[in-house]
Amino acid sequence: MKQLSGLLLAVIRAGRGRAFPLLLLALAALALNGIDNTPLLSVREAQFDHYQRLMPRSRDSEPVVVVGIDSQSLVKHGQWPWPRDVMARLVEKIQTGNPLALGIDIVFAERDRYSPDILATQFPGLPTEILARLPDPDQQLASALAGHPTALAVVGFSKMLPGTRQPAKPLPVFTQEASRDQYLPHYVGALASRPTIEKAAAGEGLINAGPGLLQSNSERGVLRRVPTLTFINDLPFLSLPLEMVRLALGDGGEVAAESGTRGMTAIRIGDYRLPTRPNGELLLHFGRASSNYYLSASDVLAGVHPAEIFNNRFVIIGFNSTGLQDRIITPLGESLPGIDIHAQVIESLLSGQALQRPDGMPQLEMVTLLLGGALLIMTIPTLRARRYAVLSFAALAIVVVGGGYFGFYAGRWLFDGATQLLLLSPVFMSLLGNTLITTETQRREAERLLQKSREEAARVNGELDAARRIQMGLLPDPTTIFAGETRFSVAALLEPARAVGGDYYDCFMLDEHRLCLAIGDVSGKGVPASLFMAISKTLTGTLTRRQNDLGLALREIESELNRDNSEYLFVTAFIGILDVETGSMEYACAGHDAPILLRAGGLSRIDTAEISGPPLCATGDYPYLTAKTQLQAGDLLCLFTDGVTEAMNDKEMFGVDRLLASIGKFQTTELQVAIKTMRDTVRNFEAGHPPADDLTLLLMRWNGPGRSTSAH
Repeated sequence: MKQLSGLLLAVIRAGRGRAFPLLLLALAALALNGIDNTPLLSVREAQFDHYQRLMPRSRDSEPVVVVGIDSQSLVKHGQWPWPRDVMARLVEKIQTGNPLALGIDIVFAERDRYSPDILATQFPGLPTEILARLPDPDQQLASALAGHPTALAVVGFSKMLPGTRQPAKPLPVFTQEASRDQYLPHYVGALASRPTIEKAAAGEGLINAGPGLLQSNSERGVLRRVPTLTFINDLPFLSLPLEMVRLALGDGGEVAAESGTRGMTAIRIGDYRLPTRPNGELLLHFGRASSNYYLSASDVLAGVHPAEIFNNRFVIIGFNSTGLQDRIITPLGESLPGIDIHAQVIESLLSGQALQRPDGMPQLEMVTLLLGGALLIMTIPTLRARRYAVLSFAALAIVVVGGGYFGFYAGRWLFDGATQLLLLSPVFMSLLGNTLITTETQRREAERLLQKSREEAARVNGELDAARRIQMGLLPDPTTIFAGETRFSVAALLEPARAVGGDYYDCFMLDEHRLCLAIGDVSGKGVPASLFMAISKTLTGTLTRRQNDLGLALREIESELNRDNSEYLFVTAFIGILDVETGSMEYACAGHDAPILLRAGGLSRIDTAEISGPPLCATGDYPYLTAKTQLQAGDLLCLFTDGVTEAMNDKEMFGVDRLLASIGKFQTTELQVAIKTMRDTVRNFEAGHPPADDLTLLLMRWNGPGRSTSAH
């Protein structure tokens, strides 16, 4: 081991501490150059997604109306596929409003099940004269589409399959250097609508996605890129939303591709332009989802909306029903139907907004990485003070990472500063280690003999003191986090029986109107219970924020706690979520004592008998239930652990009756005074006996919506 340590020390200090960082910098450059084949790609994508979350595209205008075939429509008009005459009526309803263009995100590849020839096959006994009088549903839909700027969806395939063929509506005029076509997606065939319907439409557009999906079990990955232009058997086709814009522009909708040395750089449709990747994919800048532009197909068919709603707007018909729609996860973390992506592409084209990562961006990132690493290698060995070295790296981090955010803000440029910072961290750590290693070694050797006799005794006390500080630091201070709050007031107190304990409480706002109160008691004492307490408190805060269903949140908390519970600990818990505007409180209980309610001088217990389950981790996978209660203005709620009721003197326990008696005096008392008085009452009862368990109290008074009070 000593030989290994000496070798490591020699490597770190070689070349005055600069040789090893130079090697690390070279490895970092290699990793950045081949980032697409390393786990660092997920860091880059996450950073780019974070840009969008902070600065989503504004969706002030609504040029697109989505007519969704939703659950309401399926209930009213039957299961999918609908008869083509129903689709024809839907198209006619929309066309009466004179939309700019209509796109149908549906492929009508098969014959209508109500067509005369299909009915003749299914019902051979039907008279021929009756079948002859029946209309052809495909022809009805074709008639509704004819004479209007309508675009049908096609799905490209990389190999010929049954039912695939060449679509009939490629771009009539397309300007592109033939040598650049090789960079664009090519398909050998496609799934398209029936020729009768296809012929009546004005155009066809692809609905294939090209997101470079990250697969995780059966879940789809995040869609970040969408294609703009593809080839089917060497014939060019736009994506469905871009084809709609082309049709809306009429004679002015000429399509042209701008090219660079590696492929496409942008696509133009008339006077509109969007930057693209070399393979023609659009780096879509997503905006927040909105339901304002969604209409139900059944409402449109019923004439609920006036036809003028479609005037001078793009209209997309597609699926918006569970089981039919193609769900997409966006960088904003939203799960959207595929038709929403089409709408966002049209909005992006009309506004000219898209994310940009030109060919030279990887080279710029490489230059930044090498310059930043060289700057660290030159300066840090000369800085003997550790804080200056840290400040230097922090300044570099701000410049590199901050430059990425500024670039996105200024021009929607995708500059990857996070990966560079991650790659430069080993360089910095090796440099920092070299500046400290000699001094640190000498200091430790000088102190070794002096500290040896003291370390063993101080270690346990020091660790327990640190653990106590950390544990108490995990607990929120209601007077700070709710400063200035008038709708309610909160006070809390926790005193461990030992240096560290297993009780916890939490109080935080889930949103502007919902206050979460939580209290828990871990079985056992000391360090194991304190560690389990920290995990339980953290999971409670995290999962109640993430999960709207409180009962399900408790189940998820239990599931996570059970993952590594080698000591078989369990925890009782009570969680309440109060609507501070209405006083309505939803709560769930896992084997914890029911809180006490003081109302107008009267005392009662929150009813948990019907919904209380076992303590968390006691049984596993228990279906916890929730209940609701209504608070009144001025109500005081007391949450407590058994360290209060089971406090002992040399004869008896403190008990619930004494607790009720002490609470009954505090209807209007300032809560900080009340909670300290209750603590003192328990301690006086113990008469100097050491506490048997942790003591935790949480008081909350609801003052009513928007009311002020002198007692906080």
